[in-house]
Amino acid sequence: MLTALLVVSMVLAVGGAGAAAWVLRGSGDAAPSATTWVDVRPEVGGKAIDAILARRAEAVKRKDLGEWMGDVDQSDPAFAQGQRQEFENLTKLPFAELSFERTAVSAVKMAAFMPSQIFARYHAAARVIAVTVRHRIEGVDSLPVATPWLAVFGYAQGKWLIAGDGSGKDMPTGAAGQPWDSGGAITVVRDDRVVAVLSADHAESGKSLLQLAETGLQQVAEVRPSGWDGKVLLTAVTDKQIFDTYFAESQDRVAQVAAIAVPYYSAVAEWSNRPAYATTRVVFNPTELSAPKAELQHDLTHEFTHAAMGPVTGPYTPRWLVEGFAEYVAYKDGKYNAAGIRQALGDLVVGSLPTDQQFYDEPRNYITGWLACRMIAEAYGQAKLIAFYEGFMRMSEVDSVAHEVLGISKDQLEQQWRDFVAKQRK
Repeated sequence: MLTALLVVSMVLAVGGAGAAAWVLRGSGDAAPSATTWVDVRPEVGGKAIDAILARRAEAVKRKDLGEWMGDVDQSDPAFAQGQRQEFENLTKLPFAELSFERTAVSAVKMAAFMPSQIFARYHAAARVIAVTVRHRIEGVDSLPVATPWLAVFGYAQGKWLIAGDGSGKDMPTGAAGQPWDSGGAITVVRDDRVVAVLSADHAESGKSLLQLAETGLQQVAEVRPSGWDGKVLLTAVTDKQIFDTYFAESQDRVAQVAAIAVPYYSAVAEWSNRPAYATTRVVFNPTELSAPKAELQHDLTHEFTHAAMGPVTGPYTPRWLVEGFAEYVAYKDGKYNAAGIRQALGDLVVGSLPTDQQFYDEPRNYITGWLACRMIAEAYGQAKLIAFYEGFMRMSEVDSVAHEVLGISKDQLEQQWRDFVAKQRK
């Protein structure tokens, strides 16, 4: 129940012109205590917001904190401090390109991400704006990468201000999950093929992480020497929220995942039709950063394989193949034995290749997927394994790809796989 203020919002349109009136009323039948008119026509409000976004990019390029904070609502000290931290983080990244672009997305859809406290603070004179952060990391990206930002703008004292960030379910992939979103200071270490973002207080581990990353990239390049940039942006910060963002609807899986490879496109996938693939970013679970070197090496090689295969991974590529191929590359050095495989598989019944819906329900599917890829490589050659993977860019069914690339049916492929797994268990 509203005991103090009743907020009434109405939109008027006359001859194409639009304005919104926010009327603040006292309880009961009291007269309005205040009225604020906000011109929400795209050619007016939109231009003002575009100007703010343009200044934001320029502030980062010039490293001008004053210009950055000039468009920020500083009435919330915590948000203002977060904005200062974000600015500092952004200025540490080696951007070859950076822009913030207002993106056309349904206002009704965006309203679902409005934080209630900001709505209340601005008495409804607030909007959630879809913003594409288009950027290119120098020495890593050959194409611009689009990531999403759900910016909340509030209207006060005759102008729009950045008042917060959108929140809620169904956020687009990567929202609040970029390295500059870290709640703490970051540091950046790099070499010719890797840009790694770490928390500032972990800077001393940067050299070791780069060495592991280079080894992983070399392992991947031996299997996949071309068809991708061969370079990667790696985020390994201790702010767990950065990693958890990618598991908003499956928090139970966070503890089971060491790292994640996230594909990005020329436009935000959730806001665009058929955007072109741009690159894959790798984000580490901070709980895994203290893992033994051998484990970190495996995880890096696995995720870098996803990055290498990103350009030829599509909606029809089976999960068992995506994950199995990454394990195939990570274990290419041959550091495994039959006893270890038997122990890992345990009593798992190997029947049919798992569907995408089933795959992550059983962790041992990673092992069977790896063995399926090993079987194809050993029986038909590594080039055929890669061609089999690439075949799903043209065809959607395992049977069709198996016939074209391997000359066998899906049933025959599964039988050969079962026989191969049985042999590994002996």
